[in-house]
Amino acid sequence: MHIAQACYRGLHDALLAYDGGSVYPDVLAPWLAANAGERRWLCALASRRGAPVPAVEVEDLWRLYALDRVNQILLLRFQRGEADGSGWPGPPITQEEYVAFAGALGLSVAREPSFSPFHHEIVEVELDDDPWQPVSLLGPLWPCLTLGDMLFSRAGVRVRGGVEILRKDVAESSTLYWAYRRKNRPHQDLSHGWGSNSQWRTAFRRDYRVGHAFHYNVDGRRDLLGAPELPIEDGEDDLTREERIELLTHRCFVSTTKPHHDLWPYDDRIRIDT
Repeated sequence: MHIAQACYRGLHDALLAYDGGSVYPDVLAPWLAANAGERRWLCALASRRGAPVPAVEVEDLWRLYALDRVNQILLLRFQRGEADGSGWPGPPITQEEYVAFAGALGLSVAREPSFSPFHHEIVEVELDDDPWQPVSLLGPLWPCLTLGDMLFSRAGVRVRGGVEILRKDVAESSTLYWAYRRKNRPHQDLSHGWGSNSQWRTAFRRDYRVGHAFHYNVDGRRDLLGAPELPIEDGEDDLTREERIELLTHRCFVSTTKPHHDLWPYDDRIRIDT
């Protein structure tokens, strides 16, 4: 394992083992002081340019994934439920401390006033009386983090909308993909099922906002808008193009009522212009 991945894995394990009352001064602040090079690496990654997105090495994707594993452990404190198979509430951290940790690494908080599946992960749904009412934000449960033009972590949000736009039972409880751990819903990522060492060689999903375009899962091999007929391999899930776009952009279903377990959205990508 690369030394940078190992430092995140060490932090991840320290968070799981921590039994004190304030994880920021006890664990996170000392880790930041001992790993100042990670901020320099992340800031250099944020400054890379591409056409339209930068190229990265697979080791960069593994390193980002390792940081994301830490991030998903920290986010447990802002969730409810036991979908992760544990009653543990997560490390004791406030949102102010969470933002401070992210900022110390060079990540920025993105505050988007309108709902977008690019920036927002639906956690709670309030249905509107108008069945065609578009989705609107009611409030954040945790913030959205970005690294330059790249999305790092979506905000968890409460939303309101009509039943023809999103279904409460689906949007709140369908499997969330590209997620290692959640307390509030089923979740899956490509590390699940691998051994304790090999699972850390999982690639981080990269999404970018460049100008007026959203680029979802830029390292996916199949452009959902690129061919008249999608080349679906034997054994793949039986989803329409629109359903695959819904799953890719939201990372879960929000209105589709088909079975949501054991799907394979990881190869798909899309660019959506606004």
